[in-house]
Amino acid sequence: MKKVKKIRQQIISLFALFAVISALALTGALNWAENKAYDTRMALSSVHFSPSEEISLVLLDQESLDWAKSEFGWGWPWPREAYAKMVDYFNRAGAASFAFDMIYSEPSVYGEQDDEKFAESSKNFGRVIQTVFYENKESEPTLPILALRDSAALLGNVSSSLDSDRVARRNPVEPSRNGEYGLSISSYLVKNGTLDFDSIPRARQGGMYIRYAKDLNQFVPYSAKQILQSEILIEETETNALQEARSEQGENFIPPEQFKDSYIFFGLYAPGLFDICATPLSATYPGVGVHLCQLDTILQENYLRDVPIFVTILLVLLCVFGGFLLGSSISQARIVSLVVKTIFAFAVCVTYIVISYAVFVAGYILPVVTVVLAFLLSYITAIFEGYMTEGHQKRYLKAAFKQYLSPAVIENLIANPEKLNLGGEEREITAYFSDVQGFTSISEKLTPKELTDLLNNYLSAMTDIILAHGGTIDKYEGDAIIAFWGAPTKQEDHAKRAVDAALACQKKLREMQDELTKVTGKSFVQRIGLNTGTAVVGNMGSRSRFDYTMMGDTVNLASRLEGINKQFGTYTMCSKATMESALSHGCEYKFRPISNIAVVGKKEGVQVFVPMTNEEFDESTESRKVYDEAYSLFVKGDFAGAKAKFSSNSENDAPSVKFIDKCEKLIQNPPENWDGILRATEK
Repeated sequence: MKKVKKIRQQIISLFALFAVISALALTGALNWAENKAYDTRMALSSVHFSPSEEISLVLLDQESLDWAKSEFGWGWPWPREAYAKMVDYFNRAGAASFAFDMIYSEPSVYGEQDDEKFAESSKNFGRVIQTVFYENKESEPTLPILALRDSAALLGNVSSSLDSDRVARRNPVEPSRNGEYGLSISSYLVKNGTLDFDSIPRARQGGMYIRYAKDLNQFVPYSAKQILQSEILIEETETNALQEARSEQGENFIPPEQFKDSYIFFGLYAPGLFDICATPLSATYPGVGVHLCQLDTILQENYLRDVPIFVTILLVLLCVFGGFLLGSSISQARIVSLVVKTIFAFAVCVTYIVISYAVFVAGYILPVVTVVLAFLLSYITAIFEGYMTEGHQKRYLKAAFKQYLSPAVIENLIANPEKLNLGGEEREITAYFSDVQGFTSISEKLTPKELTDLLNNYLSAMTDIILAHGGTIDKYEGDAIIAFWGAPTKQEDHAKRAVDAALACQKKLREMQDELTKVTGKSFVQRIGLNTGTAVVGNMGSRSRFDYTMMGDTVNLASRLEGINKQFGTYTMCSKATMESALSHGCEYKFRPISNIAVVGKKEGVQVFVPMTNEEFDESTESRKVYDEAYSLFVKGDFAGAKAKFSSNSENDAPSVKFIDKCEKLIQNPPENWDGILRATEK
């Protein structure tokens, strides 16, 4: 039932997310963000496109204004005669069209004759496009004066289709209410007569998308000064002397024939006259550039198309489900899982953005913000739902078991709840047993409260160290601590961790000695036994109550080594297996060999060692040397010689003291078949 309820809740969440994102996309709520994503792609992709060589640009710049003022005394506005000369120049050139991106809505300040010159040149050329402007759809248009209107081949509408952020991403394709096409389409019609309007993809919001050149310098703009200089030179020079004059003028003369069949646009580019427009590439893009780039898009058929709306809906649907599935698969107990899959989620988004860019270059506009938002929002929602529905249970488990299990065990159980079943598995581990020396006599002298406080203080300090080294607390048995490394989480360096923890516990106990002695009235020390090997670990017990614990000979030997410390006057003892494993994984401590001993119930001996800090090991160099010599005699069966040697070392070495007694017993009762192995008679 819980699973059915969870699945039902997930389905509701999925369709709610899908509905919300789809509504945002269809109502235009995400248009602003999508437009910014569009602008970024336009800016990045502009380097892949070169303008058509059929388009030329003439700019009235500051240099032209200064030249005209110096040469002819022209202030601003210029006489219409200047534009007439430019028209005559492009008429000579055989240009396809000449479009003015400025409105001559008032008669010339230089008189009616000035307007007539401009009109006559325009009529003679027959391919001039004058400008008309609509403030809005309802307003009356601003028109050129009648003479220029009548002499123009066509009137071109310069009103752009601005989005809500006042950026010109599109331009009209259809004519205005009075029949005027845009300046770029009018230029095309003047040359070609007709245009297959059905071949031009329309934007969803009207008009056509424009592929913008990175900047107008890509069109190799000419200044009005250059055109006027060239036309004046032609008018003033006899044909047979023109070539010589051209040589004299140098770069100031531009042969008109290079503009043959070119679409010419004229615009303002001087401070104070600068006609600017916000485009995807710049907030200060020259206004004439909008019309140039629209014509360039048409000539090269570098069209951009909105993908069908059903594609957007399908992408949203896929991303909602994909993001939700990815988020739902995260284990709440594993921060690594969250980090890895979050990185993967962002990688998916980046990949989609790269694909959208490639598709944009190819001519299709994929929704970016809508799709990425759908994926990330569903991913986050799935994580949040998982935290809300499962997090409560997991927090309960942590709170309930943190007093009994190590954090590693709890996390493992949360991540793998099936492990709450009975059963075990074989694992290589290092087992840890500790016990307080003479605790029974200590407890008899204390009140229940004093005893409880003492135990809690001691066990807390030791437990913190064991857990800090990655250990798992198996159980407490009075003052005894039973722990292990290597399960439930595999640890290749489990032996090293156990040795490090054991010596850290002994160090901490020495630091606590004054505090503990005040309570007990006597020295408070612990013995620790360590052994490494294969054991069975898992949940052991009844079906209603069980513990995560360890079993096997490896565990039993660790327990025996803790007790055998008494026989050698040592406090931390480990097997050879623990020593070798610890050293192989970078353990920096030293190990002192003590003996070869067979524990109770076993015939074969086990070599045992005392882990020591480097400082302790160096300080005991002399006593260890004597001990090793004595022990060598002991193994050979020379118990009298060994006793004498051990006796000489008894003031400095506890194990030597213990061996004196062993030698005496063996002298009194010589073994029949001595193999050098001590056999323990008590646990």
